[in-house]
Amino acid sequence: MSSADLRYPRQTLLADYGRATAGVLLCGAPLLLLDVNRWLALILLLGFLLFAVFLARTALRHHTRYVLGPDTLCADGPAGTMVEWNRLDRLKLSYFSTKRDRSDGWMQLSVGSAGGRMIKLDSSLDGFHDVVERAAHAAETTGLPLSETTRANLKAMGISVAGQEEKV
Repeated sequence: MSSADLRYPRQTLLADYGRATAGVLLCGAPLLLLDVNRWLALILLLGFLLFAVFLARTALRHHTRYVLGPDTLCADGPAGTMVEWNRLDRLKLSYFSTKRDRSDGWMQLSVGSAGGRMIKLDSSLDGFHDVVERAAHAAETTGLPLSETTRANLKAMGISVAGQEEKV
């Protein structure tokens, strides 16, 4: 298996930059231009900080590339780290719904290996399914126990892991 260079799509990043910038401006401008009472100022400041963190997170995602190799997953960027598949000790696949009927949403994969920081990826990443498949294979190889939720989400993606069948 050769290495794959993965990034978040340009359109997704541009949309996130737009949302973050709009939030920073809409929350920050009144603080600078108007005389607002302290309770409203506190709410606006909290909103400003939230959108500023989202803007920083988007910039971090923009400047990070992920290299999926046969032995590792490497996050190459400002907060880079590496997961060694043969030392995998953490794997969590979560689904976040945006509708009550769970018909729309996104998935987030969190993986880590002994002594390293976690890598968190969401399903908008190009090649996300390949990373999840590789992580599931590594979990199977290392015998890493998976939560019921992670197993259900893997099954929803069409990925099965031997030895991780649901308990009856």
